[in-house]
Amino acid sequence: MPDIAFGTDGWRAVIADTFTFDNVRQVTEAIAVAARGLPPPDGIDRNALVVGYDRRFLSRDFAVVAAETLKGAGFRVILSKSPTPSQTISFTAANRKLLGGVVITASHNPAKYNGVKFKAWYGGSALPEMYRAIGDALGKRAARDGGSIAEEEILEDYVSALRGQVDVQKILGARMAILHDPMHGVAAQIPSKVVGIDYVGNARILRRSLEKLIQSVIDTVRGEVNPSFGGVNPEPIPENLVAARNVMLTGEYDLALCNDGDADRLGVLDERGDFVSPHKVIALLALYLVREKKMAGEIVKTFSTTRLIERVAKALGAGFHETPIGFKYVADLMLTRNILIGGEESGGIGFGHFLPERDGILSGLLVAECVAHYGLPLSTIVAGMENEFGTLYYARRDVHRAAERCELLIERARRGELDGAFGRGFTSREEKDGVKLNFDDGTWILFRKSGTEPMIRIYCESPDAERVEAMLETAVNELDRA
Repeated sequence: MPDIAFGTDGWRAVIADTFTFDNVRQVTEAIAVAARGLPPPDGIDRNALVVGYDRRFLSRDFAVVAAETLKGAGFRVILSKSPTPSQTISFTAANRKLLGGVVITASHNPAKYNGVKFKAWYGGSALPEMYRAIGDALGKRAARDGGSIAEEEILEDYVSALRGQVDVQKILGARMAILHDPMHGVAAQIPSKVVGIDYVGNARILRRSLEKLIQSVIDTVRGEVNPSFGGVNPEPIPENLVAARNVMLTGEYDLALCNDGDADRLGVLDERGDFVSPHKVIALLALYLVREKKMAGEIVKTFSTTRLIERVAKALGAGFHETPIGFKYVADLMLTRNILIGGEESGGIGFGHFLPERDGILSGLLVAECVAHYGLPLSTIVAGMENEFGTLYYARRDVHRAAERCELLIERARRGELDGAFGRGFTSREEKDGVKLNFDDGTWILFRKSGTEPMIRIYCESPDAERVEAMLETAVNELDRA
């Protein structure tokens, strides 16, 4: 049996190493077996699944193998004709009342990776118990007659649904210049389609001082297919957004919306080309949705995300929840409670009134709508929020070390051996997901082992920017001593 382990949202592995056609068949067979035991409500077609894929190397070929495997297990399969965002599969499952869907994608991981995700009938990621059932089913088969495969273009229904979630006319009427960077991923062209603007493949040369905009425009960088992602990991974090930042530095654009490889994450650059962290974006959208759009509901963040969101929720009088890391835990709450918005530090943001699923395209368009509504630069809007709720500084280090060394550091933190290593004011320890050490000035540091790579993630937040960097440096030193 190959070494196949499921992380927070599916299975990912290196192409031609563990991620092979045979192993994709085995994982899909396990999905087929586990899916037969799922308890969907009445009205769900238990014999139908949708299969999609991203723009990675061989993704469509792997998707065809998955579809054929599900067909052999007796499922009627809808196979997407073209690459599509992961959330399109979630939307299609919910909209058409299918049992679920399979996505071939490694999301934001380096180009050498690919992966398999399972989406359920409610329009979101599989719950932890579903992935456990899939893992337990590895090596089993459920051959059955009656299966079929039908290829369809499924994107347009999702695009139409997005139009119902965004004030398109407000965005168009603001005469903004928006830059979209899909990072060679599947989000390419979609914001333009939602807003109803002709797609521009590469950023045009704008000269707004010479020619005023009649309506808002959306220009694009890195929209073409490139399975190597141009040598950059398709994760919308500052070091990977140089291409978008260089365009923003022309001063001709109001904001940049950047998506990861499968379009379920968002990165934002303001009018100066400065990165606006997902922490601030989640807090800003919560404020905008409640105060300006008069929407109601509870607010959710994951364990590694800023406490600014908690402050905002309290000021809005909204219910607040904190979950373990992974959007599937946010989705779980969205299935049982009235959740307005939920998000994670990696840029995954979802809206319970639409789907219990993160959506980098919808969250990005809502940021554009927010900027259009206020008629102010994004940096000014964010500064106003920080003036009201306080400024918190946040950073994260992803450190590749042997798994044993990472585990030892986490165990030392759990035993209290690091309580005095980070200076003054240790107050408490939390173990909701990894180990978090809290300090009396609001500072915290979190240690968590990656579920998919030999790596430890170290997160830190503080009202003191210098303390953040100092604590992260100390943490890495402690890791190397472990």
